[in-house]
Amino acid sequence: MRAALVTVYVAAALLAAAYAVLSWRRRHLSPLATSLSVITAGGALWSLAQSVAITAASPAVARVGTYAMFPGVAMIIAGFLWHTSVFTGRRPGRLALLLVHPVLLVAVVLTDPWHHAFFSSITSHPDGGVTPHPGWAYWLHAAYCYAMLALGTARATGAMRRAVHGHRRVFVIFLGGALVPAVGNLVSLFVAVGDRQADLTPVLFLVTATMWWWAERSGVPARRLPVAYKQVIAALSDAVMVLDPDGQFLDVNPAAAEMLAALNPASTGAVVGRPWSEIAGRQLASVLTGTDEQTVAANGRMYDVRVVRMHAADGGSPGTVVVVRDVTELERLRAELTDHAVRDGLTGVFNRRHLTAVLRDQVHEAGPLSAVMIDVDHFKAVNDTYGHAVGDEVLTRLAQEISDAAGPAAVVARYGGEEFAVILPGVAGKAAADLVEQWRLRCAQLSVATRLGPLRVTFSAGVAQLASTADAEDLLRRADRALYAAKEQGRNRVVCDTAARSSPPSRVPAAS
Repeated sequence: MRAALVTVYVAAALLAAAYAVLSWRRRHLSPLATSLSVITAGGALWSLAQSVAITAASPAVARVGTYAMFPGVAMIIAGFLWHTSVFTGRRPGRLALLLVHPVLLVAVVLTDPWHHAFFSSITSHPDGGVTPHPGWAYWLHAAYCYAMLALGTARATGAMRRAVHGHRRVFVIFLGGALVPAVGNLVSLFVAVGDRQADLTPVLFLVTATMWWWAERSGVPARRLPVAYKQVIAALSDAVMVLDPDGQFLDVNPAAAEMLAALNPASTGAVVGRPWSEIAGRQLASVLTGTDEQTVAANGRMYDVRVVRMHAADGGSPGTVVVVRDVTELERLRAELTDHAVRDGLTGVFNRRHLTAVLRDQVHEAGPLSAVMIDVDHFKAVNDTYGHAVGDEVLTRLAQEISDAAGPAAVVARYGGEEFAVILPGVAGKAAADLVEQWRLRCAQLSVATRLGPLRVTFSAGVAQLASTADAEDLLRRADRALYAAKEQGRNRVVCDTAARSSPPSRVPAAS
């Protein structure tokens, strides 16, 4: 029986040493490789020392083998804590703290022949090997080891509960590997080979290393470190907040903590356990009682707020999840795209489609309504003589001048190539013609620099007032007819369809 045990111990030691070397070579590829290398190296030392302790013919050599097991034990426990911390997504902390137990253990073991605190006595056997009898320091060491195994197991169990479903299988393998040597060690305390105890723990740690090696090297999702739900939430740029049924904070992700601090600087410090109304600020305070999806303006920002009320199996509500996304830039881009859809790309005033839509709405409003059609005089000659770049500048300057003069109530649009249309709500035909005459005089003073010298451009305009029985198309048609009359009368003038009024031409010469 002893020969079989020695064979098992030596084989386990060689295999564990091979595992340790292979793991060490992979230390730059996996964060778990170094700790796994420490565990398997400790198992190799423990197994080899165990085989010497139960077979050495010399009592002195057998005693050395007995004491030599425990540095291997310390390496396994330190490696286990390190491996568990990395595997469960925790910081290993200061690695120097993991050396406290191994250093103390080695010191106690080396001095044990003088104080007998670790082994109260060691019995030598005539056929080789020894049997140690534990002392109080041994039991203290054993209690520490089991406490650390329990701590690592508890951490892994908690991490498994927090992990996404696809990674829980990895934790099952991990916990199974941790359980095997613990059970084996307890069994070994009650199994004897003749008058010697047979400790199978180092061999079973080889089973642990094999399971952990497989979990770390094979399969998806085992190839990477497990992902916890908290890590997923922390990675989101959206603010995620969990509230209990009373509206108190249970948890927030980093994005939420940053947003809450910006919304309510007075609510400093941790928010968990504090009420929503105190922390969220006045802008968001009412979202819990509103609709499930809202857009809220706060501190110059726009937020998309979604309130998800959780439901338990018994019909109750364990709490609420509030997800807030900053959509300020999105809303700005949306408004910009909307504005681009109704604006002329060159001049920046509204386009014809928007003017038509607005006019159709305006004809149903009470009060007078006038339309103005404007055409740049001799614009083809401007393009032919000075080039299209100068023509574009003329249109842009003219559009800006008319917009400034018309005011915010008017709707100014580019109607065609060099044609503009203006809608004047609340303005009757004669008053509208007077306004346009002022625009004409104002625009006639504009000067555009060209390679041939300054250029001044005039326009002709037709004005029409909406008749009580007319529609939008009729109004524009009459304004266009008045514009045609202004051009036929010599250009650079305003003609009103309803009042049949024309203004005298300006003395500023038109471009030709």
